[in-house]
Amino acid sequence: MNNIVVKKYTNALIEEFDKSELKDIIKNLELVTQAFKLNKFSAIVNSPVVAAQKKEELVFSLLENISDKFRNFLRILSQNKRLGLIPEILAGLKTKLASLNNEFIGKIYSKDEINNSQIKAMQDSLSKKFGANITLEYVKSEYNGIKVDLDELGVEISFSVDRLKQDMSEYILKAI
Repeated sequence: MNNIVVKKYTNALIEEFDKSELKDIIKNLELVTQAFKLNKFSAIVNSPVVAAQKKEELVFSLLENISDKFRNFLRILSQNKRLGLIPEILAGLKTKLASLNNEFIGKIYSKDEINNSQIKAMQDSLSKKFGANITLEYVKSEYNGIKVDLDELGVEISFSVDRLKQDMSEYILKAI
């Protein structure tokens, strides 16, 4: 359910604000999202005991140069007891804006180290294939092979060493 609510708030931001305003909003939402990493801040914002106005004041104290429209947006979040969704709204907003600009971020999973030139080659190849600007981030994992995940495009490409060994064994057994 949170996902649907987050999408509604994200779409509202995109519809009501222009690109320059959205950049300022993203900066401010990033500040608040950083504050959520502090247990005390998160506890206050999510507490049913603390008054909504006090929560608003706390959030506003973190922000710089906010417009009245954005201030009203945050008040609506507060009144609906959804200030805790700010990190998810930020992530949704970044994803939506990247999609509108035809830019996508993916992840490369592998237990082997992948150097920058290999990442750049994969980025260029995928960008050309999908006709979009694709940026890849390397994530060290226990995956025995390479897996590229582009969630926003619904694409997952993988090459598993274990799967290759299994397929080769099956092929050899069939040939015998």
